[in-house]
Amino acid sequence: MKTLIKIDRNGSKHWKGMVTCDRCEGRGWYAIGSHNGQLVPSHVDNAVCYKCNGTGKVMSKWIERTPEYQAKLDARRKAKQDAWEAKQKAEHERIRKEEEALRLAEEARIKAQKAISQYVGEIGQRITVKGTFVKTTWFKVQSFSGFGEDIMYIHTFKDADGNVLVWKTGRGLGDIDLHYGEMVEIKGTVKQHSEYKDEKQTVLTRCKVTKM
Repeated sequence: MKTLIKIDRNGSKHWKGMVTCDRCEGRGWYAIGSHNGQLVPSHVDNAVCYKCNGTGKVMSKWIERTPEYQAKLDARRKAKQDAWEAKQKAEHERIRKEEEALRLAEEARIKAQKAISQYVGEIGQRITVKGTFVKTTWFKVQSFSGFGEDIMYIHTFKDADGNVLVWKTGRGLGDIDLHYGEMVEIKGTVKQHSEYKDEKQTVLTRCKVTKM
């Protein structure tokens, strides 16, 4: 049985009455799962549903709207959802454009930075250069003996003009304990003028590096 509470100006009817319990689905007892296709009753309070006290029914209230008013509400809800989605789309596009602009600016900065480096000295020339330590990378290579592996180090430096100098060797720099940006003096022979990732590099050999 249901009772009419009121009717709004828009024609919506407010009702109250007993409805099927949504916790136990009208059974009066609560299932905690299923086994072999059969519901398994809860072990608490003999599985009696606490929401309906075992009756399978609960008192509830609901609204019955006219089709015209429901359509009006749906249109209003859709307009709000469309506005939210449009705002989200605009925000995502703004972020995308900002990220793209930052990416392009960073690419331009890196390209300009790489363009600074020029070749130093002549092939075969023994040079002495003062600059800063940039980094050391390494990789494993086949040993000259043919057995096992050796480590090849690539030490990278920059002189005061931003020119990149590279020393490829089997010797590490742990004995002088260099860190990024520290000043060094490099004495070495120009082995090659090359490019790596669009940046000119002067490759040195037979080097002596001194921490300043």
